[in-house]
Amino acid sequence: MQVQIEEVSPVETKLIVEVPWENVNGKLGKSYRDLAKQVNLKGFRRGKVPRSVLERMFSDRVHAEVASELVRESFMTALSEHKLQAVAEPRVESQIEINKGKPTSFEAIVEVKGEVKVEDYKGMELTKRPIKIDEDDLEHTLSHLRKDHMDLLPIEDRNELTTDDMVTLSMKGSIGDQEIDRDDINLDLGDDHHEPLPGLHAKIVGLALDTKDHEIVIEIPEDHEEEQVAGKTAKFLVSVIEAKYKDLPELNDEFAKDTGKAETMEELRATIRKEAEERQAAQIKSELQQAAVAELIKRNPIAVASSLTERVIQNRFQRLQSMMGIQPGMQGPPLDEATRERLSDGAEDEVRGQLLLDALAEAEGIEVSDEAVDARVADMAARSGKTAGRLKAEMSRDGRLDNIVYQLKQDKAVDIVIDNAKVEEKEPEPEEEKAEADSDSAEK
Repeated sequence: MQVQIEEVSPVETKLIVEVPWENVNGKLGKSYRDLAKQVNLKGFRRGKVPRSVLERMFSDRVHAEVASELVRESFMTALSEHKLQAVAEPRVESQIEINKGKPTSFEAIVEVKGEVKVEDYKGMELTKRPIKIDEDDLEHTLSHLRKDHMDLLPIEDRNELTTDDMVTLSMKGSIGDQEIDRDDINLDLGDDHHEPLPGLHAKIVGLALDTKDHEIVIEIPEDHEEEQVAGKTAKFLVSVIEAKYKDLPELNDEFAKDTGKAETMEELRATIRKEAEERQAAQIKSELQQAAVAELIKRNPIAVASSLTERVIQNRFQRLQSMMGIQPGMQGPPLDEATRERLSDGAEDEVRGQLLLDALAEAEGIEVSDEAVDARVADMAARSGKTAGRLKAEMSRDGRLDNIVYQLKQDKAVDIVIDNAKVEEKEPEPEEEKAEADSDSAEK
């Protein structure tokens, strides 16, 4: 087998292959012998069907199998002899013809990583926002802590629902054309940030505890964030199934001790502030890393193999399915064009960033210690409720430990860029500040 290569683009290589007839015929003979052992033809014993009969009946199938084998072998030869850094299987763009007595020739396209050189990665001018703690956010966190430690008690001294209550409702009706029939709608009537429909809590507060089939109508605004219900009319018959009032603990030292975070309220507030600063510092670091990679990409434009971009899109789709509760092996909705377009946004640059950081890590001789891997696994174990030893064993078995090493190496490469940059602490512009506030809220 002769395999020549020809560069088509920085990320594509053409394989030009010629296989002598003797080699092809040998593969055909083996395929027909294997086939003879499998088929049952009237008038012939198993394994004794003449090749001429098999050729007449199964030549298309056998030729296709041999052609696929020739493509695989040429690919392996190219990897070995020409040191190709392939990122996908070869692509044959025309049917391979096998003719008796003649060598078989074909061409195949292989996507490759391409040469990646990182230059001009020192001296970047980057900005980061200062840590800025909102006192209202701290009070909001403290309020959540109170709710985590509250008791739900029977309502005995009144017969109407108030904002101090948690209520379970039966709701039967519709939102636009969508029918709704639920007996398990749980509402915190004092938490308008999480009401299912705008204005729903206001419709419920004041109802009697024994309400049955009370009609409510809600006109949902056109600019509502949930597009599928925006501008529609919701009509329900509502019944109260259960209602209890929230008995919130007093904000005192006893409450502080119950949280397990502090001994006094003063210490608790200081702890909440410190945790908020740590969360914001981590977010600011992430933003700085993203800015550094974006500038690295800008300074080092490189071509990207389409198969690598497709891999990113597929990984994003798998994460999206996982968020929807669709686990691997389960049948979920296919990747439609609208979803693909959304998931494609930034996919090429994600690949570019990874390739450039790989090259930088190699150029700088970055290594990842066992201790660093163990520390990352221990952090993941603490959040998952597993022991570090058990999680490490699981990750080692399914290959995820290599992903940890890879990510740590990428992180170190980004740190080198940042360490060699001129980083200025600067208040963000109003629009940027709003986007960052939304990002912080989403993380909480």
